[in-house]
This record gives sequence, structure tokens and C-alpha cells, in this order.
Amino acid sequence: MDPTENSQTFNVPDNTRSQRPARGLEAAQVPVAEVGDAEATVPTSGEVSVGEMPSSPQSAEAASSPPAALGSNAGGASTEASRNQASEVALPEPSLQQELNRKIVDLVFFLLLKYRRGQVTSRAEILHAVIREYEAYYSAIFSKAIDCMRLMFGLDIIERNPLVHSYSLVHALGITYDGLQHGFPGIPKTGLLIIMLCIIFIEDNCVSEEALWRILNGLGLYAGRDHFIYGEPRRLITEHFVQERYLECRQVPGSDPPSHEFLWGPRAHAETTKMKILRFFASIIRRDPRSYPYSYADALRDELQRT
Repeated sequence: MDPTENSQTFNVPDNTRSQRPARGLEAAQVPVAEVGDAEATVPTSGEVSVGEMPSSPQSAEAASSPPAALGSNAGGASTEASRNQASEVALPEPSLQQELNRKIVDLVFFLLLKYRRGQVTSRAEILHAVIREYEAYYSAIFSKAIDCMRLMFGLDIIERNPLVHSYSLVHALGITYDGLQHGFPGIPKTGLLIIMLCIIFIEDNCVSEEALWRILNGLGLYAGRDHFIYGEPRRLITEHFVQERYLECRQVPGSDPPSHEFLWGPRAHAETTKMKILRFFASIIRRDPRSYPYSYADALRDELQRT
């Protein structure tokens, strides 16, 4: 399906002026709210314990809206194989789709628990503990769940042993921060950090505080209002991300009244690269990274400087 036909993916207007990527991502849409609704359901099968799950203030009645069409490429070859297999499964009826949606949400919680415990999981365990009678839809459920893990939580799933299909969860793009103690405890915050790095890079390596909040508001994040994953986003961004040296916040020279802007911090430069961030952004909007020639050239220069 063409990504422009899917209202749940980024929708970024083209702008080829001066060979620069589209600025002003206000039109970009990420399924944050829908995933947030889905976060309310807690799996009750297998080893998963309700008491060990991250808490969420959302209503459990919204579990029929799972993460969908997130457009990332998490999981490498195993993910691609899952997508190919999933395409061979006939589209389910609406009532069955609701059950599959619940399984996607259940698997997200299951994987979050595995991450918190530092445990490896496997296809067999996932089938037994989560998917059960919906084995025919394993690939589709698995693919959607790992897309959500990457976009919302900044976690990649890595296949450790292809013979038994065992998997573990790691930070995406080289980032070592997960923010489990910040915002709502027990839930990784790496996803928002990566989104911040994407925004800054696409906005020519620097974004004003005003423009940043305009973009974040479009993603369902508001200063002073608790988010179901990230807690109060202004505090998370201006305190924790800055204190952890992933972001730099500086006053705009000569601004009156004083205004501020955000840049990558030294830890971001040390742990990830502009090319990784650009490819992540392009995977979300389902575009080739080279369709943003200005940013792509900047990322290539960064790669050369690192060699």
C-alpha cells in the first residue's frame, strides 16, 4: 500500500526547495494516541504477571486500537521474513481483527516485561504464552508488535539463535539510555529521545523551542500534561535528556524576550550517527533516505568524518 493512503503513518509534505528536506513537521502523524489506547490491556496468559507490567492511566476498553502500520524496519532479516509471511495470510474478519489487535497489545507488554527482566524469549514461548490459538497469524502479530517496540519505546528485537528463533531486546540506533526511572517508571523512553534527534536533524540540526512544541503537540505531547508513556514531556526533555547530554538547550543569541533552541548533545554524537537517525526517520515515513538530499549529504559528511 502506498504510505500516503495510510492515515496512521507520517504524512510529510514534499519540499525540494534548495534541495532541503521538508521543514515544519507539523503535518507528520505518528500513531501515538492509538498505541496509547492499546497500552491499557495487560496479557493474562503464560508467565506474564499483571503486577510486573508498566502501569498506564488509559482505559482498558480501548484495546481494539493496536499499533498499526508503523512503517519501521526493526528486526532485520527476521522482520522482513515475517512481513513476507504475513502478506500470505488472508485478511481477517472485523471480529477476528479485534482479537488479533489484542494479541498485538499483549505481545508488546510481554516483550516489555522481557526487556525489564533482561531475558531472552523465543517463537515457541511467544506462541505458548501470548498468541496461542492464533498461530496462523504469528508473523503479522509479531511484525506489528516489533514495529511498536521500535517506534514507541526505541527498542529493537534481535534474533539470537535462528535455529530456535530466540530473540532479545536492545536499544535502537546505538543509544544506551532507556529512561526507565524517568516519567512513568518501568517504561523505556528511548523512543521519544530518538524522535527528538530526528526532529533536530531534519530541522537542519537545530530546532527552536517554539517549533519543537508545535511538532510535539501534533504527536500528542503537551508541556505540563502527563503522557501515558513519557510522563510530563517538558521535564523529560529539558531536564533528563539535557542532563544525560543527549540534547543541548541554549538561548538564541540576541533574542528578546529570551528564547531557546535544541541541538544534539555530545552523548548523542558519540552513540549514534546522523545516517542512522535519517534512515530511522525515512523508515517511518516509508521514503528512501536519499529523497532528502540535503540531510543525506549532511549524514554522508558525518560518516566520512567518523572514518
